[in-house]
Amino acid sequence: MTPRDAFDDIMSRAQRLLALYDGLVDTRKRAIRRDWRQAFCRLMKWRVKGSIERVDGRDAIIVLKEGATLKRTDFAAEMLDDLLRSALTLAVSALDRYVHERVVRKIVPALRQSKQTTEQQQLEIPAHIAMEIADAVVQDRRVKSNRKFRPANIVRRRMQEVLHQRPFQSWRQIASAFALIGIGGIDGKIQASLREANLGAFKDELNAAIRQRNQIVHEGDLVRHERTGNACVRKHRIQPHAVRSGMDTIRKLVEELEKIG
Repeated sequence: MTPRDAFDDIMSRAQRLLALYDGLVDTRKRAIRRDWRQAFCRLMKWRVKGSIERVDGRDAIIVLKEGATLKRTDFAAEMLDDLLRSALTLAVSALDRYVHERVVRKIVPALRQSKQTTEQQQLEIPAHIAMEIADAVVQDRRVKSNRKFRPANIVRRRMQEVLHQRPFQSWRQIASAFALIGIGGIDGKIQASLREANLGAFKDELNAAIRQRNQIVHEGDLVRHERTGNACVRKHRIQPHAVRSGMDTIRKLVEELEKIG
C-alpha cells in the first residue's frame, strides 16, 4: 500500500458520506396524498390505514412503515449534518495518514544523510523507547549472528510508533513532517507548481478545515459557552459546500505533495 493508496481509500469513504448527505436530505414539503399512501400500502401488503411517512431525497424515495424507529425528521438537513462532520473528519484523517506514510517510509534513510535539517537534528524520542531499541539491537545480534543484520528495521518500527503519535494535519505540521525526511521549502515548491502569487487563501482553507475537524473530534462541534448556567446547547454551523471545498483543498494539497520528493 502506497501513501497515495491509503489517502485515496479514506477519501473515497469521505466522499461516500458526502454523497449520502446530498442524496438523502428530505426535500418534501407536503404530506402524503391519501390515495398514494393506500396504494403503496396495498402493494407492500401493509395495513392500508397504517401511518407511513415518505422522504423525498435527491437520489432516493424512502418510505418509513408504521412503527419504524426512524422518523421523517431524521432526514432533515440539520439531522444529517453529522454525515458532513464525519466526511470532513475522514478527509483530514486521509491527509494525516498520507503524510505519516510518507515520513515513516523515508525517515531512516533521511536520518543517515550527513547534512540534516533543523527538524531532523531536533527530533526526540522518549528515553524508554531509546533503551528498548538498544536492547532489541543487542538481542537481534545474538540471535542473528550468522545472518545479515539490519538494525535499521528495528529503528524504523519504533520510530513509526513515535511518529504516529504526532499529528501531521496543519500546514505547519506538514512542512515540519517533510523537513524530517530532508525536504524543505514545500511552500515555494507548491506555490511554483500552482503558479500562485501567494498561498494565503490555500493555507486558510486548509487550516479552517482542520479547525472544524478538531471542534468535531474534541468538542462534539458544540459552541462553547463562556458563562456558566443553563445556556442552550448549540452546534457550530456546517455547510455541505464548505465541507466539499475543504475536501477539494485537501485533495489538491496531496496531489501537490505527490510531486515533491
